[in-house]
Amino acid sequence: MKNQESTHITSCTISWENTEDVLSVVTKVLQTEIQVRLYNAGSLIGGRIWPMSEQQKEELYSILYKCIDEWDCDDYSVDEFDCIHWQFKICSQRSCHRTVCGTIEPPPHGTEIKQVLIEIIGEDNLYFF
Repeated sequence: MKNQESTHITSCTISWENTEDVLSVVTKVLQTEIQVRLYNAGSLIGGRIWPMSEQQKEELYSILYKCIDEWDCDDYSVDEFDCIHWQFKICSQRSCHRTVCGTIEPPPHGTEIKQVLIEIIGEDNLYFF
């Protein structure tokens, strides 16, 4: 984890969009909570905030540090699925350290991220990969 010493992650944002249903969801992982907001045609239709324990934060952020080092490209799209898109940003207070996008396939470590988030917010509130 060469970047962990020089990179301090403060948040990550996962945006998911289904262009056929005009539905989009923004999931923000912050220092102490996870926010999920649902939009229909750009209008906010719902949202919720879940608290995150220190242990959950450490587990999730350790995976995010691996992602910064190990994601080998910026686009994980699969051509056959062009109506569903996701974008994943890992940021500090001053800059965005890594942005990747895709369709239905997760990036490396995406399954691990998904499992941690399912434990916190539940599978019904998860809208990506």
